[in-house]
Amino acid sequence: MNSALEISNFALGGFYLLLLLPLLLFHRWQLGLGRSLVEAALRMTLQLAVVGIYLQALFAFQSPGLNILWLSVMILVAGFSICRRAEVKVKKVLPAVIIGHLAALLLVLPLLLAGVIQAQPWWQAQYMIPVAGMLLGNCLTANVLALERWYSGLKDKQNEYQFYLALGAPNPVLPFIQVAVRAALSPQLASMATLGIVSLPGMMTGQILGGTEPILAVKYQLLIMVAIFMAAAVSVATTLVVVSRYAFNRYGQLVI
Repeated sequence: MNSALEISNFALGGFYLLLLLPLLLFHRWQLGLGRSLVEAALRMTLQLAVVGIYLQALFAFQSPGLNILWLSVMILVAGFSICRRAEVKVKKVLPAVIIGHLAALLLVLPLLLAGVIQAQPWWQAQYMIPVAGMLLGNCLTANVLALERWYSGLKDKQNEYQFYLALGAPNPVLPFIQVAVRAALSPQLASMATLGIVSLPGMMTGQILGGTEPILAVKYQLLIMVAIFMAAAVSVATTLVVVSRYAFNRYGQLVI
């Protein structure tokens, strides 16, 4: 198949004019979302442009140190975003989130890149950074859902936790972890079950538009979907287990 068709800057800029339609709708219905849309579009454009320039340099250098540095930035930004969106205390929960992300990446990335894709070397930026970005993006969403459900459940049902504690349950926080993990992973399970029928995923579509054979694009998409679910499950489970170890004082009261 042919390689990806070039998109001119002029054509891309013209396509942005379509955003005028939702802006007019927001204004007419007084939704108050116009400024948010403009800011989001500008931030998206600026951030992706900067990342695109940086990734070109990263691909050219092929330095393990630079790759690890960029991964560290991605993990930290994802961690802060999770804590802020889940409305938990950053100082208390951020270490657990980082440990969860590290556990997921250390388990999935080497297996995926070295074992299946067989990239040479496996830490090659062209493969490592985009794949890690997809994994972290999905881990972010899953962790937000998990921490929100876990934290709100413990706050609203503190008496239930104290009841389990009084009965001498070996792991009184386990019921709350179970609810949180189900909430975090159920959307991904639903997405996996309907993939290819309800929607064509963005990665697969992008590869096909870029000239990849459809069957090869399907293989990559299947690989990524399994990796994403595995990373999200490991990240969420690790985060909840770690944060549960210091979330309570010796009287069983929630302190984060």
